[in-house]
Amino acid sequence: MNKIISTFARRERAGVWPLYGAAFAMAISLNILWTVMPFIIRNIGGTEEHVGYAWAANMLGYLVCLMFAGTLLGHLKARYATLTASGGMFLATVVMMVVVWYVLAHHQLGNISLIWTIIASGILAGAAMSLFWPFLMAWVSSDYEGRILNRRLGTYNGMWSAAAILGPSISGVLVDNSTLSPIAVSVVALAICFVLLSVAHDKSAGSAATAKRIEDPEIRIDESVRVRFIWMARIALFCSWVCLGVSRSQFALLFTGLGFSETQFGILITIFGICNFLVLTGAGRFGFWHFKLKFLFGAHLMLAVPLFAVIFGRTLWGFVPAFMVMGACFGFAYSSHLYYGACGSRKRSARMAIHEVTLSLGVIVGSGAGGYLSGNVGAYSPYWFAIAVLALGFGTQVILWFALKPQHYG
Repeated sequence: MNKIISTFARRERAGVWPLYGAAFAMAISLNILWTVMPFIIRNIGGTEEHVGYAWAANMLGYLVCLMFAGTLLGHLKARYATLTASGGMFLATVVMMVVVWYVLAHHQLGNISLIWTIIASGILAGAAMSLFWPFLMAWVSSDYEGRILNRRLGTYNGMWSAAAILGPSISGVLVDNSTLSPIAVSVVALAICFVLLSVAHDKSAGSAATAKRIEDPEIRIDESVRVRFIWMARIALFCSWVCLGVSRSQFALLFTGLGFSETQFGILITIFGICNFLVLTGAGRFGFWHFKLKFLFGAHLMLAVPLFAVIFGRTLWGFVPAFMVMGACFGFAYSSHLYYGACGSRKRSARMAIHEVTLSLGVIVGSGAGGYLSGNVGAYSPYWFAIAVLALGFGTQVILWFALKPQHYG
């Protein structure tokens, strides 16, 4: 009997790999497209404001529909939701590809209507994406707790963050040679994602829902302590995505303006991705950081280091360590909020939606405000803005730490 259960469990664990593969394919598509979107917008005649608004609009569509999906569509099966999402994103990205082809083929550079058509397509892609990440994360993590939950989320994070390593370097090379090619590759990746989700089945998340449940309790934490860490991690997640929104949109133009190439920018984002991947997978394998204040505070404060390096740096070897630090701190903030939000929760899809809403707000604020400030105030003003957000966030964390005092029971 034990042998039968063991064989069944192995088959169920093997079934999760289409979901991991779908996460990888989706992340490849997003990283290839949005890493070089500033250059695509620039190459068809867009301004700094258009560059900032493009990603902000994409995440705004994501945010608005996330709230709708979380409140009204939580009953949907993850399989149907994720298939709908990948199909919708595929169509929206095809529209982008056709518009860029038309602009370049018919010499319509600077055509405001066509530029805003691309931005609008990004909004639709973001809206469709609201049915992907929360439902996929809930699908992958269903029924697990403790160290098993941490490891499963760690593997999931490792897959999409591995794509964040490959995507930027590929897209940097592609856009150096052709403005259209990154969008075409992104479309192909979305098609692969759709196929992988089609072959997955409703129990692909693992054996927990069908075989003997794995009980793996950790040290019991007072509920008020868990709430404090959830909110503090949420602030760190928001601030880290503000920094990313600024860095992935406006810094692309600043970087090439200093004489560096698009390919070098792709390599820089790849370095960010490597450090992000290492921290995400490491955090998923080890739990020594759970409910330890010094790690959360430290990661938050360290995010200011790369921003100062961008402001005062002028050499490639000054930017490289900056993006290494940013990738590591970003990964820890992401892992922290994902873990603290998931542990002890039975409504995983709702918690995952909150996770995605938080990071979406960070991108909207970082990319949108960064584009406006860069175009109207100065090239370095977006990074001072991000530093101010970090300082405000840290002050709020300190207040929460003392305001939400834990309750002790005898």
